[in-house]
Amino acid sequence: MKTVIKLFFLSFILLNFSCTDDNEPIFVTQPDAEGLTFMNSFASQYLLSNETSANVADRIVWTEPDYGTDTNITYEIEGAIDAEFTTIRLLGTTNNLEFPVLVDDLLDLAGDLGLDDDPNTTDINGLPNNSGVVYLRVKAFLGAAEPTNITYSPVQAISISIIEAVISGECDSLFAVGAALIDHGWNFPGAELVCDNDILEAKVSLTQGHFRFFQIVNDWDSGLGYNYFVDEGFTIDSNLEDADDNDSNFSFVGEDGIYTLRIDNINKEIILTPSNNLFAVGDAVPGGWGFNDDTIELVETSPDVWSASITLNAGIFRFFPFFNDWGTSFNYPYYEDQGFTIDSAFEGQEGSDENFTFVGTPGTYTLTIDAVNQAITLN
Repeated sequence: MKTVIKLFFLSFILLNFSCTDDNEPIFVTQPDAEGLTFMNSFASQYLLSNETSANVADRIVWTEPDYGTDTNITYEIEGAIDAEFTTIRLLGTTNNLEFPVLVDDLLDLAGDLGLDDDPNTTDINGLPNNSGVVYLRVKAFLGAAEPTNITYSPVQAISISIIEAVISGECDSLFAVGAALIDHGWNFPGAELVCDNDILEAKVSLTQGHFRFFQIVNDWDSGLGYNYFVDEGFTIDSNLEDADDNDSNFSFVGEDGIYTLRIDNINKEIILTPSNNLFAVGDAVPGGWGFNDDTIELVETSPDVWSASITLNAGIFRFFPFFNDWGTSFNYPYYEDQGFTIDSAFEGQEGSDENFTFVGTPGTYTLTIDAVNQAITLN
């Protein structure tokens, strides 16, 4: 009788299995009992650079979830820029319990976060825009076409910092040539803009007309016109417009005068700054220690050359770049430290102000400050 009962139950079990869908697994998996957790230690910060993008940033290791079966488990390593994984970046897939996260993987996430290696960019708070936090997790599941029993590891925050690029500050001179440049016209070498820390600058006399920049002297094919700088994302001074001609020249539309022409490759700006005249103030010169109608104004007659007729008496004085503004002034050591040759009729005053002291014969002279040849002369 027991044999009959056993055969009955065996037949019942076989009948039930024969009625199941052939596409379903022949085993029943269990919920994750042990959990999926990281086993490795994470660094407090990961330093990233394009030069090391192929390197392994960290090899992550995790525990195997207990699905109650020996079948292969698939793992996906996911990254995101928020802990909720609103947008997921798949870093890789494996059947192992470890995975090498590359520097390049973290650079991709850094890009999603808006970070870069430019030392001149900042975040909304004005801080360097090269550091942030991204997130990693491991997803485990069974099956392929229709994954089942999906399990996630805890979310791991990863602090990353892109190594900022070092700006060499070196760049080649540019040469401004054109009719707008009074002292040069359409003749090479034109006005040379010399580079210092990625900023090119020159003092030029400008009148309304056209010009453009050249990379190589006497090479008309090396020109850089208005549209070139627009395409490079430069903000251009309102006194300069597109000449709208076949050469993409700049058109100077401001008032005639002497300007500092500045190309700032760091902030991507082209700026024109009107030049300042100089004012002589002190008891050795007309007007005394005040700004008034008698104050002598040295006019910039050509770039970096100031001149005026001035009556000098025994006493002291110094120069100011702004009328009625005591905030900035140029005394004797200011020019001496720059290597100027200073007329023997002037000496440096002893004391805190270190003004010019006139020790020559009282009279009227032509006083010239020549910053091109670094000389202060009386004639």
